[in-house]
Amino acid sequence: MRASSFSQLQQRLRDPLLTALTAMLAIFLFIIAPFQATGVAVAAAAHGFGIVFGLVLIAAVFVVSRSVLAVGAIVVAIALVMSTTVMRFYHPSVLDIYLDAGAWLLMSVTLTVVVGRAVFAAGPVNYHRVIGAVLLYLNIGLIFVALFCFVALLAPKSFSGFDVLKDDLSVASNFIYFSFVTLTTVGYGDIVPLHPIARGLCNVEAIIGQLYPATLLARLVTLEIENRRR
Repeated sequence: MRASSFSQLQQRLRDPLLTALTAMLAIFLFIIAPFQATGVAVAAAAHGFGIVFGLVLIAAVFVVSRSVLAVGAIVVAIALVMSTTVMRFYHPSVLDIYLDAGAWLLMSVTLTVVVGRAVFAAGPVNYHRVIGAVLLYLNIGLIFVALFCFVALLAPKSFSGFDVLKDDLSVASNFIYFSFVTLTTVGYGDIVPLHPIARGLCNVEAIIGQLYPATLLARLVTLEIENRRR
């Protein structure tokens, strides 16, 4: 009886949680991060938003996947972010950037797998699943944010337009900007990859950015046709 009740609750909350998570991630990427980099955002407000985002993230991953492994990976990622926040307050260093990048990579990969299975699974196509596809797209950009950060840390001067990486809030904002400019193939040219690995990652991200909308549209249309035939 309890298992049946939980399954019903899961079905009811799964799609709305995808929408809520997409909205919160978009707010973080395109509002909180840029304002933090400029020093406008209040630290307490940003941290409060981060706590709420973390709780919604854990709940969404658990409800959508029901995987202990996925929830554990998200908890580890959040713990790493919290640790770097404390370390940055007392003694800022490049290690904080490594840990932050590792946390976001772990979170993004986990969330991509969980959300991808939910979005492309069989069943009716609704508004929330389309929003979940947007969440998947944002997570692809975040994966490359972390990868670009590792390349810049391990191979200095991998990008022109970037100063030497320091442990400040502008790092995340710069890499978020560059990743999504590459993913959408806008290419303003103010930041240019110089290292071969950085260029290779840019090629992969740009190709994914071109193929993803077509693949998504084809899959959603197929799911809708299959659902109408039933």
